[in-house]
Amino acid sequence: MKVVFEDDKRLVLQSGKESVSLLNALRRALISEVPTMAFGEIDFYENNSPLYNEYLANRIGLIPLSWDDGIPEDARISFSLNVEAVEENKTVYSRDFVSTDPKIVVYGENIPVAALRKGQKLRLEAFAVKGTAKQHARFQSAIGSYGHAGEFKAVEKCKKCSTPMKATKGLASVKGLPDNSVLCSNCEKPDGMGKDYLFIVESFNNLSAKEQYSRAVEVMLDKTKTLEKEFK
Repeated sequence: MKVVFEDDKRLVLQSGKESVSLLNALRRALISEVPTMAFGEIDFYENNSPLYNEYLANRIGLIPLSWDDGIPEDARISFSLNVEAVEENKTVYSRDFVSTDPKIVVYGENIPVAALRKGQKLRLEAFAVKGTAKQHARFQSAIGSYGHAGEFKAVEKCKKCSTPMKATKGLASVKGLPDNSVLCSNCEKPDGMGKDYLFIVESFNNLSAKEQYSRAVEVMLDKTKTLEKEFK
């Protein structure tokens, strides 16, 4: 596949030969089978905030964490949180979590966790573990999607009736996308909207979109090797 756009958090690939089945398999591997770190257990010691423990645990579990390839499978990394609104109301943010391992930290420091009124306190310990989104959505660290190239590229007007056109998906501002000719909804669409597909990768943690894509490909290659062994 050809790279048509790349930055730290987004990768856009143009596919002309790959089947839709392969693109969908890659999308599923990227979303649900790439390992990452997430909070799996939380011990509450003090909480007189307006939010009860179960609600906070669900919210905290979805805070993205960084990733490091050297983390062992059975890793259990402790994070502490100790915030008190002493003199005035205070908002607890994800940056208030303190990790015992400098390699695994909160990614996205400005995520609000809870609002404390004066005199309220939140003290807890959260443990980060390794997993995949097949187990729980909190382990999802990237997203993949694909579609016909014509759905992502805005052309000036319909080539049949000259109606002004807009992209139906949100990549019209990305430079370098294939300039497919598409028809408006009032006119008949061309068969298949062209042969080219776009595959989009977005990363939610410290890894780049390209690194996330490479990890998904490795997952698929491992599955292929396992399948080959089963047939022998």
